Amino acid sequence: MAALVLLVAASGVAAVVWNRPDGQDVQVLAMGPGELSPTLRTAAEQCLRWNAYEAAGRAEGERQVSLSLADLAVATERGDRALVLFMNDIGYATCDLRSAGPNRAPSGAAATNPWPHGSWLPGPVQRLLLTSTEAGGGEVSVSGRVSGRVARLVLDHGDGRTTVARLSGGAFGLMTTGARLKIDHGPELVSYDDRGVEIDRRPLFQAEDQFAHCYTTPTGKLIYGRPAADCLPAEAWHR
Repeated sequence: MAALVLLVAASGVAAVVWNRPDGQDVQVLAMGPGELSPTLRTAAEQCLRWNAYEAAGRAEGERQVSLSLADLAVATERGDRALVLFMNDIGYATCDLRSAGPNRAPSGAAATNPWPHGSWLPGPVQRLLLTSTEAGGGEVSVSGRVSGRVARLVLDHGDGRTTVARLSGGAFGLMTTGARLKIDHGPELVSYDDRGVEIDRRPLFQAEDQFAHCYTTPTGKLIYGRPAADCLPAEAWHR
């Protein structure tokens, strides 16, 4: 049986390792409900059911994240595993699912949370989900949020090759094929504005609590990183 490791950081950002040397024949990247394959649609609908069940169990007064299929931002599929990400103005939900065969409900894990800092991002891009076929790289699927300044987002493999992300409604998604990324090569997410000017570059495998800079709102409120004199501006996100 394939091993699956699900790591959820304190910030709510999830990283998943899909250790499946076989079963890589089916690969799909969907940006929104209109691009779903039949198996991804099944996975998305199951994720919504899990989210509704989790929301019903929250304590009175806790913020609940109510989601629908229209809130689907990114969905990826590799072999018999799928990962889906829903986002709206309140929060997000993500599920990692494994197909159990025809006419059987998929199994997996799910997480849902309100946005910890609302519509503010740590700069122009925020990585929410990262899956890899190896603990130190391999093939990856990445998704998250971008600010309105980002017109193009690229994964620099660190070996002279790149993969361009798809952008849609404040969300991004990318899936590598044949990349065989290595963490030692220093792969980075690189953001460009609508003039083609690079505006941000950050390590792909870096967690939010390891940022080189802190980020503050226009009022000076610290929302990401540790207090310092050279904080960078947080950027607004719109879905």
